Amino acid sequence: MPGVINTTVGSRKGTKSRNLDVVFVHDSTGSQDPYLHSATQETRNYFKLISDGLKNAKHSGPKGTARFRLIAFRDHREQGDAWTIKDTHDFTSDPDVLEKQLKALRAEGGGDGPEAQLDALDAALRSAWRGDAQKVVFLITDSPPHGVEPGDRVPKSQPSSINTPRIVSDYRKNDIMLFVLGCVPEINTYKRAVHYYKQMVKDIGTGGAYVPMKVASTKDSARMRFLVVGSALNAYDVAHIEHEYHDWIIDQANSGHDAKEIAKSLHGKLKKEGHKCHEIDHDHSGHCSGYHHNVISHARVQDIVDRALDGKRTHKKTVRAKARL
Repeated sequence: MPGVINTTVGSRKGTKSRNLDVVFVHDSTGSQDPYLHSATQETRNYFKLISDGLKNAKHSGPKGTARFRLIAFRDHREQGDAWTIKDTHDFTSDPDVLEKQLKALRAEGGGDGPEAQLDALDAALRSAWRGDAQKVVFLITDSPPHGVEPGDRVPKSQPSSINTPRIVSDYRKNDIMLFVLGCVPEINTYKRAVHYYKQMVKDIGTGGAYVPMKVASTKDSARMRFLVVGSALNAYDVAHIEHEYHDWIIDQANSGHDAKEIAKSLHGKLKKEGHKCHEIDHDHSGHCSGYHHNVISHARVQDIVDRALDGKRTHKKTVRAKARL
């Protein structure tokens, strides 16, 4: 039988600084006008609130910085769009720059419903990420990519290398958190879109989420702010705890302790030390109504432990597979 859990945590090699890199992958087809306007209106709030969250984070290392990048997408040329993705902007820490980039986008085109989301997610992978930053991608859209809905085919102009399994694998390998902000009610008119995105985030397994978002006009822009800021700071908080305690979690599992035992012990330690985590608040209809910063919940710690142990199991399978080659 395993002994008592050792709650002494040594420092992990290569401790991360507290930086955050965020990429907005924004649908800019005809239905996206209120979302593009709201994103433009909220740009300065994104910078201020996320930067303040990084400065106030409880940790022993240096204070981190946030950078932002914008990628826009429409549909493929078969549907008559003049362009598929716009991937020309570098990361910036200047709100004026991001605001100008968003203002330049026009909600036009879109063809037949499904769009070029996978092309844009592939472009986000190739961003100039900082090696010491938590990587976060926000996909804002109201439709699925091609090939998801019954009867819809992948366009010939989409490279065969751009497909869901490869996107999932690369996001997982590169430890990128994907948050899909599904624009409602439009995205709910598709049979498979919501399930597809939820499964994609689950398969990536890095802690992102699918969240419905309703923005009918710029009067609703606060909902977008709550989701973006709350999710980005949640990713930031969780990444720090995961990095600091990952090796300890694996050590406890190797000593015979199960996931529930490990999570209980870790939650008690984090709670005692005053660790907090940002979380999204939801109203009765499931939409975001704000975010809060409070003592980390047991459910969040359990999620951190489960992902660490899932990564351990995946690593073992990969090693065994290579050994058989």
